[in-house]
Amino acid sequence: MTTLRERKRDRTREALVGSANRLFAERGFDGVTVAEIAEDAEVGARTFFAYFPTKEDLLFPDAGARVAAAVAALREHAPDDDPLPALMRALDSAGVTGSDLTTERARLRLRLIAEHPTVQSRALRFQAEAETAIAVALRESYPDRYDAVEAAALVGAFMGAVTAALRAAFAEVSGEVTGEVDEERIRARVRAAAERALAPWLGEAGRSPVAP
Repeated sequence: MTTLRERKRDRTREALVGSANRLFAERGFDGVTVAEIAEDAEVGARTFFAYFPTKEDLLFPDAGARVAAAVAALREHAPDDDPLPALMRALDSAGVTGSDLTTERARLRLRLIAEHPTVQSRALRFQAEAETAIAVALRESYPDRYDAVEAAALVGAFMGAVTAALRAAFAEVSGEVTGEVDEERIRARVRAAAERALAPWLGEAGRSPVAP
């Protein structure tokens, strides 16, 4: 059960993220300052930095929690679980194929990543950290199936496929800039693309075809 302090922290954090995303959508990333985001969320600038080190971090508020969820899911797999379903469940639990990646907020994030080098740099760093942590967990969970290189290749292929599929799926509706995103359709297409990216690993009971 969460405490009152924890609930207050969650509300403050969500207020900052909500204000930032709305202001970014209205005025662009460079057109909004940290002070303006804090004022809109009705907190002080000092409070802002207690939650987010930089303005860029507001676009990736749950990155750490997602990675932790994926790692935990992999390490808690049943003894007879094949690695690929376990990996899919782990990435689902991390939100990699979940609803937060198919919302208007996600479309804004992808656009800002493409337009702003500092946002792109932060996104690449988050993705690299996530891939490394999940690949380590995959290897440790299935030491007889994957070595470090194979685990990294599998996780990288999956996450790369998701990122590219999201970008392409949102591009299909880019002509409707103010329209609503069809989340179910995008989510289904991204999921199918991710599973297809894993197809090379499906041939030998989940073992990577990469030569030892």
